[in-house]
Amino acid sequence: MRALTAVLTVVSILLAAPRTPAADFDGDGRDDIAVFRPATGLWSVRGFTRVYFGSNGDTPSPGDYNGDGIADFAVHRSGSNLWAARGVTRVYYGNAATDVALTGGGGGGQRLFDYSVRPGDGTDLEEALESDEYDSVFVPAGSYNPTGSLTVDHVTRIVGESKEAVSIYLPGNSYLAVASPGCTVEGLTLVNGGFTNIGNCYIGVANVTVRDCRSRYSVAEGFLYTAAASGVTLDNCNVAYAGTKGFAGNASVKDSKLINCSVADTSPGTNDYGFEYCNNLVNCYVNGEDYGYRYCNNVVASTAYACRTMGFYHCNRLSSCYVDGNGVTLYGMQYCNNLAATTVENCDVDTYQLCNHFSVQTWGSCD
Repeated sequence: MRALTAVLTVVSILLAAPRTPAADFDGDGRDDIAVFRPATGLWSVRGFTRVYFGSNGDTPSPGDYNGDGIADFAVHRSGSNLWAARGVTRVYYGNAATDVALTGGGGGGQRLFDYSVRPGDGTDLEEALESDEYDSVFVPAGSYNPTGSLTVDHVTRIVGESKEAVSIYLPGNSYLAVASPGCTVEGLTLVNGGFTNIGNCYIGVANVTVRDCRSRYSVAEGFLYTAAASGVTLDNCNVAYAGTKGFAGNASVKDSKLINCSVADTSPGTNDYGFEYCNNLVNCYVNGEDYGYRYCNNVVASTAYACRTMGFYHCNRLSSCYVDGNGVTLYGMQYCNNLAATTVENCDVDTYQLCNHFSVQTWGSCD
């Protein structure tokens, strides 16, 4: 009877003790084995880290308080209604006499993804994007330095916190190769790297969407897609300081879509192009390349500003497009056909040279 009473007493104590659900502290999509030691404020995560945060009497309340997809070390101090998340916030909220604190959720944004990269860890980023295990990867804010090219051939969803917050510094002649059909990439900035006829973002499979991404300082093209990239979509992407071309497409990809994309000049005096061999452009913009648009078709509401040689060259089916030569562009449009409601002005030599099939045309004020 005494033994049974002792067992019931232990069970009662365990049931009465506060229990905090596990949390994912390293962003791998799995809960970690961890303990909180109130006497010293120690958090110990097996195989990952040991930190001190909080004090005796605090209730551990891990969760994703900053939205980076990784659980934060946090405590609730009932005596003063303090909520504190390490490196994130301290806030007083609630009434200790009447309220019940909702603590220990443990979850976070990483639940939307199979894996969340450790912030600023280039090696972890490389392993995650090249993994054959994960379908989706979240990249928190930070600067990343992988050791070489990143080949994505299994992951089908890559989401960065934002292109302003996530910078991936590619070593020389390396690039991001998107080789997973149907893959979506968004919220990344690719810096440096690149290779001739590859660029620093290379798309070689069908139905890829690249959204809200940037290319900076590529030695060649910024974004390049091949004949195999049917159904490719580039949405709200921009390029600056590319060595040769901003967006290099393939004329055989008739169903491509480039929406709200832009290019800024990088190589004065060389034959560089904003958009080349791209089809179906809407609301795109080029500032200061040698050629703005070259061998592009189905271009709507797009602008070429201050391009050194010409705004549009060998392009077909242009609607509501605009060239502002800013006094430096020689020709507004050359060898272009099927033009509707286009405007050319401020060029140095000519507006429309050897162009055909005009409709509702505004000629502008070129010399």
